[in-house]
Parts: sequence; C-alpha cells; structure tokens
Amino acid sequence: MFWNFNKKNDFDDIENLKEKHKEEFEKFKTETNIKRTTKLGIVLFIVNLMMIGVDLTSYRSMRTENIGYLYLFYIHILTIGLLLFWYILYYISKKYKKNINRKLIYEMLLTISMGSCILISLNDLKISGQISVYFIWVLIISGVLYMDPLESFILYGISIVFLMLGMHFIVFSKSLLYYNIYNSIVVVIFGFIVSNIIYRGFLRDFLNNKSLLKSKMEVEAVNQKLKEYERLRTNFFANISHELRTPLNVIYSAQQMIEIMVNQENLNKRKMESYLKITKQNSYRLIRLIGNLIDITKIDALSFEATFVNLNIIKVVEDIAMSVVEFVESKGLTLTFDTEVEEKVICCDPYLIERIMLNLLSNSVKFTQKGGSILVNIHLEDNYVCISVKDNGIGIPDDMQELIFDRFIQVDDVITKNTEGSGIGLSLVKSLVEMHCGKIYLNSQENKGSEFVICIPDILNKDSGEKRNITNLDDNRIERINIEFSDIYD
Repeated sequence: MFWNFNKKNDFDDIENLKEKHKEEFEKFKTETNIKRTTKLGIVLFIVNLMMIGVDLTSYRSMRTENIGYLYLFYIHILTIGLLLFWYILYYISKKYKKNINRKLIYEMLLTISMGSCILISLNDLKISGQISVYFIWVLIISGVLYMDPLESFILYGISIVFLMLGMHFIVFSKSLLYYNIYNSIVVVIFGFIVSNIIYRGFLRDFLNNKSLLKSKMEVEAVNQKLKEYERLRTNFFANISHELRTPLNVIYSAQQMIEIMVNQENLNKRKMESYLKITKQNSYRLIRLIGNLIDITKIDALSFEATFVNLNIIKVVEDIAMSVVEFVESKGLTLTFDTEVEEKVICCDPYLIERIMLNLLSNSVKFTQKGGSILVNIHLEDNYVCISVKDNGIGIPDDMQELIFDRFIQVDDVITKNTEGSGIGLSLVKSLVEMHCGKIYLNSQENKGSEFVICIPDILNKDSGEKRNITNLDDNRIERINIEFSDIYD
C-alpha cells in the first residue's frame, strides 16, 4: 500500500535523518507544529467563545430538560480557561526565553484541544447521539500537524480509548455503541494514514531542502573557485602577454639599433656584439616560454612523451650542476655539489631531470644575492632518491608556499627587478616530477633561503636492459642552459 512503513526508501530517509539531521529536523518540526497549533488554538478559542454565547442564548432554556446543555456550557468555559493558561505559558516562554521544552508546549495544546473535543463529543452523544466533533478534530489534526507514526499512534490511540470508555458509560444501546465505535475506529485509522502521508512528505521535503541547500553551497563554492581561477587565469595570460611582448620589444629595439649603425656605416664591433647578445638572450627567453607552454599543454592533453631508462642519477645530476658552475659564479654565487652515495641507478628520463634541475637552479640564481651560495645534495630516503637544491636567498613568504606549485600562481612578492618569469616554471617542474611517480616539496624561510626537494622512486625499468652511464646527454646542453637561464640579467 502507498502508506506502507516498510518501504526501503522510507527507512533509508529515516536512517539518513537520524545520522545527519535528526536534531535539526526535530527542532524544525516542533517549531512548525507550535505555529500551527497556535493558530488552531485561536480558532478553538473563538469557536468556544461563540458557543458560550449560543449556550447563554439558545441552549439556556433547554438545560432543565437536558442537563447535557449545562455540561456543554461548562466544557466551553473550561476549554477557554485552559487555552488562556496555555497562551500565558507560551507568551512567557517566548518573551522571557524561559527554559521550557518547546515540544511540550505544542503537545500541551494538542492535549487540551483533543480532550475538549472528546468531552464535547461525549456530551453531544448524550444530547443528540452524534460524536462528529471528535471526527472533525481528528481529521483537522491529521491534516495540519506533522507527527511521526509513533506520535500519531499514541495520540489517536489514547484519544479513542478515552472516547470508547466514555461511550461505554453513556450509551446503553449496544447497536448505537458499536456503530459509534466502528465509525470512530474508521476515522482514526483514516486520520492515522493521512497523518503518516503528510509527515513523510514533510520529512522528504526537509531532506530535499537540505540536499538542495548543500548543493547550492557546493555550487557557490565551485563558483567562487571558478571566479578565483578565472582571475588567476586572466592574470596569468596578462603576464604571459607581457613575457612575450618584452623580449620582442627588446629584440626589435636591438634590430633597430643595428639597422641605424648599418645605415650610418658606423659598424662598432663592440656595440654590434652587445646588440646581438641581447637579441640572442631574448630569443632564448621566447623559446623557453613557448616551450614551457607547449609542454604544459601536452601534459594536460596526456600527450607528453618521456623516455625512461636506467641511469646513474648521481652522475646525471652532478653533470648538470657542474655545467652551470661557470654561469653561477659569474653572478657572484657559489655552487656546491654533495652526495651520500657515489652511484645509484634508477629509472628516469635524463632530459626531464635536466629540465627540472635547470629550472630549480635558475630560481636559486634569480633569488639569491651576490655572495650567496647554492647547494645541490643527493641522499636516499625510504626507497626514494632525494635531490635537494638549497640556497640562502630571499626565501618565499609562508602564505605563498602552498600555492607556489599551482599553475596560475606567481609569487609577485619575491620577484625582483633584475629577474623575469612567467609563473609556470614550478608548475611544470611538479608535473615532470610526478611523471616519474615522484614528489616535490619546499622548505623555505623568508629572508633566509629556500630548499626544493625532489624525491624519485628507487626503481628500475626492467625493459631498459643494462644500466647506462651517461656523461653528456648531448652537445646542446650549453644552449639549453642558456635557454633556461635566459630570464636572468646582469
């Protein structure tokens, strides 16, 4: 049947309610019932007040013939008195915030109204043989108030027991007694079914509203994130536009100066070399930026290709570090390489390792003042080979350390005027490290320096064959160093 309490969905809703929103739902249900019983109480008060007028006018002359009319008058007076008492109690609890159980308040009014209707019905039964007031009130309560099956069962069960006990002492005709009992049971069952349907609809609406509210909050959170990412994306592309425009302007200016020198037939070799150097450095810078953008796009599209072979990672990193020593020293810095082990063969892509190391070394050079030092260290830790690039530069603010590897984040506070950057280098580094199933993290203190640590799993590629010991990746390393360090100016 449609009101079957054993439906799986009903139990699921109730269990879900108990686990997550039981207390909130009970409070909401109680407050809703209080508002509704208050209105019912007002209606009941007005009706009883009107009936007192009828008692004093129309029914007064009938009291001598049928004492039931006198009892009816007393019941109306009693009901009004109890309703006034209830309203005083409700006003005190609401006005002065007295510690009175809110659920008890509406249950008290429910008891008063139901008791009054039972007394009136029994009195009407004695007068006219009808108990329609009880029927009407049961249907009103079942359609207006939200009661769970247990509450409605207790309310209707107790009320019909008292009603039948009263009828037993009032009605002496068995046929009339059974007739009224049968009608009462039918009405109570119908009211119970209606009450249960309305309650479950109320419960379902509450859960749906909670779900909608949760979804709305999630959508708002996602919307805020999208707005933030849109802002970061806009800033990112504005920065990229600047990064593209700046070297192009420099190259164009250098080309104009060379053109002027040619037109004036004043070919100063020293100036010509200077302009060519500027042109070359900014060309490298464009190559680096465009290459990074292409690589990020490929990584996002899962089309980035890597070649993993078994290599002596110690030798690979040492060669990279030693190849930039001259450049680092030309900036007034010192570069030291240290390792716990002399040889360690793992599965890696030497070209990607070079990209990672050159990017981190470039950052250290950018943000370390003259007289500073850079340390490259390799150590083993929990089945990982960890490569550390540490400097004593200006460091990174605490509030930016968790964001430093994000795609659209650039640490503006640590960008100095003699350096340039697109803000995508560390994001690319993180992606390249993750392609090795590795991890990267940062230790930094502002004004004391930074340490980037890369941890690569100590595993071998079984398909790679014998270990390879590569001293030089290829003859283009110097050019790649120039490209990676192209945004560092004298």
